[in-house]
Amino acid sequence: MSDGPRYLFDHVHIYCSDLATTERWFVDVMGAEVIERRGSGNHPTVALRLGGGSLLLRSRLEGEELAAAGPPRFGVDHLGLLVSDVRSVITELRRRGAEVSSEPRELRAGVYMAFVRGPDQVRIELVQRPPSSAAQPVRGQ
Repeated sequence: MSDGPRYLFDHVHIYCSDLATTERWFVDVMGAEVIERRGSGNHPTVALRLGGGSLLLRSRLEGEELAAAGPPRFGVDHLGLLVSDVRSVITELRRRGAEVSSEPRELRAGVYMAFVRGPDQVRIELVQRPPSSAAQPVRGQ
C-alpha cells in the first residue's frame, strides 16, 4: 500500500451534554491533561491529551439537535486504552469514582480487558496485552 494515502491518528471528538462535567471527569478520573481551551461564545472546545492521543470535547451548539446517549448503535462504540495491569488500573479508577461497566476478564491467552463508563455513556476499554505483543498492531478482537 505504499502508493495510497498515509494516515496518522489525530483525535476523537466527543459531544458533551455538560462540557465542564465531562472535562472534570476525564481529568480527575482518567488523568487526562488539558491542552487547550478554545472557541468562543456558543462554541467552546476543550482539547485533552489522554494515552498519547487527543480528545476534543464540545457541548451542543445552539439549535443543534443531538440524540441522547443510549443503547448500542452503529458507529463508534468505545475508546480503547492500553494499560500494563488492567486490574490495578480498574482498582485506581474505581477509587477515583469511575463506574466500572465490565470487570476485568481474560479475553484470550494473556489479553485482559475491562470497561469503564464516562459521562454521556462514553465507553472506555482498558486492554492489557502480553509485553511481547503490546506494541504490535491490533487485528481485531
